[in-house]
Amino acid sequence: MTKYKASSSYSNYEAVIAAVMVLGIGIILAITLETLWIKVMTVFIALGIVVVIILYQRQKTFTIKFSEDEIRIEYPYLRTIIQVPYSDVFQIEFISVYRSPDRNRMKFKIGNKIKTLRFLVVAQSDQYIEFIKWLKSKNDKIELKVFPSDHILNHKIQEVYGFKYRKILKKTL
Repeated sequence: MTKYKASSSYSNYEAVIAAVMVLGIGIILAITLETLWIKVMTVFIALGIVVVIILYQRQKTFTIKFSEDEIRIEYPYLRTIIQVPYSDVFQIEFISVYRSPDRNRMKFKIGNKIKTLRFLVVAQSDQYIEFIKWLKSKNDKIELKVFPSDHILNHKIQEVYGFKYRKILKKTL
């Protein structure tokens, strides 16, 4: 049974905007040029770049589901499912950037490789703290990070786990 769920669907909008911009630039360039074959080549190059953007985005779109036993990552366009045990997850990061949706970055091992996934935040505020507690109950060795460090969520995590929930680097002169 799925306990928490998120996706990488936010990047679909970014890909659409990028494709429209490339197509618009290609059409504007084609209009300003005088030679017919250069106009046609410009439009074909713009269409080629749009196709590459679409193919790349299809590979990066996924849904992540946190169940009781494992993490399930489903790539709908590739028809691929990756199952990750909680013991292979070693870092989860909360990222909050101005005028952008909050995101999570998760790092885990698959075989000998370290893989990183970015997806929309699993839950907001207090629900995120519950998610972290639940995740820590599955694997106590998961490293937590919050970006920016002055975000209110950082304070809420410190209330639960204390100030030593993350590694603090000392810089000496």
